[in-house]
Amino acid sequence: MATVNKRTKAQQALEINGVDAGGVMTAQIQYGYENIIESAPDGLQAAIMDREIQFCRGTVQTQDWIEILNILTGTVGTYVCYERKSGVAEATGYIEYTITNPIIHSVSLNQTKGGYMTCTFSFECRAADETEGFADMLAIADSHAAPTYIPAARGGFRVKTIAHGALSIYHTMSFTFAINLKLDKACNDADVGYTCVDARVDGLTAGGSITTQDSGVTTNALKAQQLLAAARGNLVITVAQGSGAADKVITIAGVIFGSAGGNQNVSASFTDHSLNYMVTNDAGTPLTLTGTNKILTIA
Repeated sequence: MATVNKRTKAQQALEINGVDAGGVMTAQIQYGYENIIESAPDGLQAAIMDREIQFCRGTVQTQDWIEILNILTGTVGTYVCYERKSGVAEATGYIEYTITNPIIHSVSLNQTKGGYMTCTFSFECRAADETEGFADMLAIADSHAAPTYIPAARGGFRVKTIAHGALSIYHTMSFTFAINLKLDKACNDADVGYTCVDARVDGLTAGGSITTQDSGVTTNALKAQQLLAAARGNLVITVAQGSGAADKVITIAGVIFGSAGGNQNVSASFTDHSLNYMVTNDAGTPLTLTGTNKILTIA
């Protein structure tokens, strides 16, 4: 019997809504039917089923973390990437994926000491018209040539300094930050898929967590307790970049801390303290994704 090999691997050359994002790590793309309608038994041993509302959505992780805001605020267009075909010469050894109208509704940063920081984003596709389903929203081109390499600004592998207002936080082991937008979507009338998909900036949520080994005590209060008692302020994080590039400074505006706890494990080298934080707005100087009072800036 002839050998059959239809495998692919190693997604690369990611472009999302006009933003080139190198260093793609994982991409989970889902498509299908949102709703399965089943009949009552009515004497049947198995139900009669109908399928409706075709969708295409996904979650992608990349090491090109500095593109987080560009990805979130980019002009909706396409998501294009490539996978290598197993056992095929490079000249025609790629499959091209083109996903149309990906609406970005959440982005996040994840940093752990000793590894490159990652950016993760999620999207929901909007059908261009009432006739389009997942076959239109996810188009495949076979036997494609090798794509152009997209470099990534990898880094964030170590937090050099982190401060909330006048309080410095030492020995940071990891931190996260996420922005989540409310997603409104609808499929009605003769629509095959979601022809209405809106990511709403009003009512967005932003926040994250910090894990630190800073057990410093001031006036009988741990650093974590001091942070919980602190007023609203900017969280400023300096991280090391890779390949000798200059450090990056991340500023998250309007931060307050909501909860904290310690992990006192005798099997571990040192005690960890975990803190959760959130971004709270100010009616006098409202925070926004773009403009002069940004929720997040990277410099």
